[in-house]
Amino acid sequence: MYDFFNGKMQSAVCGLNLHTKNAYMDIHLATLQVLEKTGVFVEDQQALEVFGSCGAVVDEKNNIVKLPSRIVEDAIQSAPEKVMLSGRNPDCDILLEDNKNAYLNFGGGINVIDPYSGVFRKSTKADVAASARLCDALNEVSVYSRAVYPLDQPPKVMHLHTAEACFNNTAKHCFHGPESEWEAKKIIEMAAATVGGAENLKARKPITFVAAISSPLKLTWKFCEAIMTASRAGFSTMIASMAMAGSTAPVNLAGVLVQTNAEILAGIVLTQLVRKGTPVIYSSYSTVMDLRLGTSPLGSPETALIAASVAGLCRYYQLPCLVPGISSDSKQHGAQAAFEKALTGVSAAMAGASLLVGIGGLETGLTFDFGQAVLDDEIVRMIKHLKQGIEVNAETLSVDLIHEIGPFGEFLSHDTTLLKMKSLSQTYLFDRNNREDWENHGKPQSYAKALSRAIDILENHEPEPLSVSAAERIRAIVEEAEKEANVK
Repeated sequence: MYDFFNGKMQSAVCGLNLHTKNAYMDIHLATLQVLEKTGVFVEDQQALEVFGSCGAVVDEKNNIVKLPSRIVEDAIQSAPEKVMLSGRNPDCDILLEDNKNAYLNFGGGINVIDPYSGVFRKSTKADVAASARLCDALNEVSVYSRAVYPLDQPPKVMHLHTAEACFNNTAKHCFHGPESEWEAKKIIEMAAATVGGAENLKARKPITFVAAISSPLKLTWKFCEAIMTASRAGFSTMIASMAMAGSTAPVNLAGVLVQTNAEILAGIVLTQLVRKGTPVIYSSYSTVMDLRLGTSPLGSPETALIAASVAGLCRYYQLPCLVPGISSDSKQHGAQAAFEKALTGVSAAMAGASLLVGIGGLETGLTFDFGQAVLDDEIVRMIKHLKQGIEVNAETLSVDLIHEIGPFGEFLSHDTTLLKMKSLSQTYLFDRNNREDWENHGKPQSYAKALSRAIDILENHEPEPLSVSAAERIRAIVEEAEKEANVK
């Protein structure tokens, strides 16, 4: 093995450092063994040819690809350590870089809690549009990932209807998950329309493609087509593993990290072989299986540990990552949701995760709750405040100030207090009043206030609109796709 560790790879230094440099090296070396000895199943013939062209060992009879360490480490080296997520204009741009956190809503739900009636129901295209509009208004949501699927639309063109609803209702960068080359190309056409044409798309790409690996160690044809199409066009790709300890991955959490790493690195290799320098986001949704219930809890301490470990590993590789944070398995707002979202959010943020996903999500991401999204926006503000830490210098140590006030004074009226008080955390939804004031104000509840704000946003917030020509072109692309897919 050549001198890889003195190159791009560095020790992770972060607020929540679960592992030493040696431990990360052990995970990396174990991953290389899995990729070289066991390999990955690759369902797509074109992808098999790409892997074979670089010197990978390809068993075409069984569709197994074994990757020598040289190929894997070359891919890690060539993937950019910083990734720009462009909005429709520079004000919405987000740069993913070392130890900088950004947040997004949970994506891929199939249910919503209706903000007006409170009824739990299946999601529609109107809900995609409404959730995008809500997230467009929330300050702590940096990127919009389609919160729910438009289940009222034909499956063959569902992702295209999703893209249309997203582009029309938020100016922020969007994540999309096409399931074929055909869908990916249609969404790229839509993206070009939003920025004023294909030429402008070279400089500003308002979308990232999302592709999930099937655990254990399977690169399906859908996965391969999506990431190869995105890579050829120069779009960033989020490569996700959803390994589940005790079910689709080893029960040992260290083993989960190795398998997760092997799956994602195999995907990264494919992107770099298609187009060297393609931006990638390493994404782990890996968790454990609750063996009593057969569920995969994202709000568990194990998920928090895996996410924090992945964040550290990606800082070690110098690659941006996305992990669950602000995530919960609760079916409704309340104590469980608040605890799980704080647990997963703080651990991932302190570990230096680039992107934390979960805002608005309940029920392991299956359900989107508009009021919960507003609550989560405030939770994120508190986590950001926590991560700032305590600045220690000659001024902040305040020795002279303490001496000036002495044993018999007070600090409330001092100029420094008035000057600095605005830098302290402030809440808008969580109550800090004394009991008498709280009762005099009608005993307001945080969720009720959050839901009221969500409804106000839905009724009054106007996202930066697309040009008429862009909106018309996107609508035409959807209609053309429906004809091509024989959708009536």
